[in-house]
Amino acid sequence: MDLTSLQHFHFLRPYWFLAFIAFIVILKLFAQRDDTLAVWRKVMSANILKKLTVEGNNTHWLSPQKLSLAISVPLCLVLMGPTWQQQPSPFSENNAPLIIALDVSETMEQNDIQPSRLLRAKQKILQLLELRGDTKTALIAYAGSAHTVMPITNDREMIRHFLDVLTPNLMPIKGKIPQTVLPLADSLLASSQVPGTLLMIGDGATQETNQQFTKFFNKQQHQLIVWAIGQTEERLTTEPDNTLIAMQLPQLQALARAGDGRLVTMTHDQQDVKQVNRYIENNLVIVDDKSRPWHDAGYPLVFLISFIFLFWFRKGWTLQW
Repeated sequence: MDLTSLQHFHFLRPYWFLAFIAFIVILKLFAQRDDTLAVWRKVMSANILKKLTVEGNNTHWLSPQKLSLAISVPLCLVLMGPTWQQQPSPFSENNAPLIIALDVSETMEQNDIQPSRLLRAKQKILQLLELRGDTKTALIAYAGSAHTVMPITNDREMIRHFLDVLTPNLMPIKGKIPQTVLPLADSLLASSQVPGTLLMIGDGATQETNQQFTKFFNKQQHQLIVWAIGQTEERLTTEPDNTLIAMQLPQLQALARAGDGRLVTMTHDQQDVKQVNRYIENNLVIVDDKSRPWHDAGYPLVFLISFIFLFWFRKGWTLQW
């Protein structure tokens, strides 16, 4: 379970919490009924009563009353119906577009990550496209200026062909100005009926970038994800004779906060790809059709309840009541 999806956690049938209160009251009444020393406590001191009585095993944890309390918790959770995600509808499709903005500036050609930051970023994009399938996706390349490489399309192979040829030499203006992506992203997302996701993939940003992203996402309902590519300064300083420019992780973190978005750092496996995909899918929970039913996640607890209930088949178990 993705922790980010817990922001949508709720109960489908919260009124069943009253059943838990009823369990507590009933077990409390059983405990009072079984207290055979209740009458003697009124006429005898506690110390004398303790010396004159022999304690049995009614306080043992393996008893009907104790396990009744244990079974009441998962039972009430099942009845309440915990949920945090909607069920996918077989009659609907993912209409939320994804805009991928790739940094193609000169710093992305550094080889602190083999074979280079840019090539690794391309590999990550291809893995994300493979995971998402043929869904609405657009590609933007930026350096000192931003340019639409591929408008929104359902054909991931088209994005793959144009992605392969992107190099800093193709960019007409050198530098790194991520905020130039915003007008193009706004134009691409304008035709969408539901909020989309802007995925920024790069190794740095500026204070002016943060200000522009704050203004943009204050007016839009789109989601921002910043995918950081490269090694941090702490990692690079451990290498002798290093002349590489480190990834600006603090600036990228500030950029994600400016757009009220999320930051994902690059990993050597596909964990970062899966995390980015989860963020994209979780955004659909808010904007998707309200007719989609919520997934009742309490049913696996039935196995735990069944296991505890097996104790009621023990010989002499119910006599302990």
